[in-house]
Amino acid sequence: MRDLKILKERKECMLFQASENDSGNGWLGGNAPAYFDELEGIVNKETELNFYLTIVNPFNDNEMLSIFAPKNFEERISKNKYPDCSLLTIMHPKTEESIFDAFTNPDLVKHFISEANIVCDKKSFKESFLIKFLGTPKHIQEEEYYYKELHDDGFDFLFQVDEEGYPDTLIKPRKSYPFAFGAIYLYAQILDDSIESPLKAYWQYS
Repeated sequence: MRDLKILKERKECMLFQASENDSGNGWLGGNAPAYFDELEGIVNKETELNFYLTIVNPFNDNEMLSIFAPKNFEERISKNKYPDCSLLTIMHPKTEESIFDAFTNPDLVKHFISEANIVCDKKSFKESFLIKFLGTPKHIQEEEYYYKELHDDGFDFLFQVDEEGYPDTLIKPRKSYPFAFGAIYLYAQILDDSIESPLKAYWQYS
């Protein structure tokens, strides 16, 4: 369990990179967590989704935060803003990777999420990363309409996933970045000692 003051102060943030080594912090690509093995009908209720990423909650080792995205790119890009974002973002009990590939994105090569590097939030804006947890978001587009309604509804920035941080080995040859060389931003209601469900999201692209 990490020091909870980083939740409150936001002067520092945690940066994670993609790695070929398993640090037990989650993964991008590959199969979804086994938690979803019996939930295919629920996950795909609105449209068919691919698993994208799961990260272990840095403040609760028993929880994971997972992201699914529509298989169809047009469905992704046409609904990239809150409150009508097409991404499925779920906080759930920690499980191992499933042996089933029902949600697997065939364009991605599975990579693990590294150990966190805790840095000054201001310094993070000059660094490349796969995931930035807490601090303030590093936006591609600074338009307030992406996040104003989230703030009005009581949600605060939780973490982002930035495609600028992909290693060359993550996307298979002749395949495209799933978010058009963009970034996903997740928000939650953050209490003094916990991150509350549900998670809300939007994403931007270059």
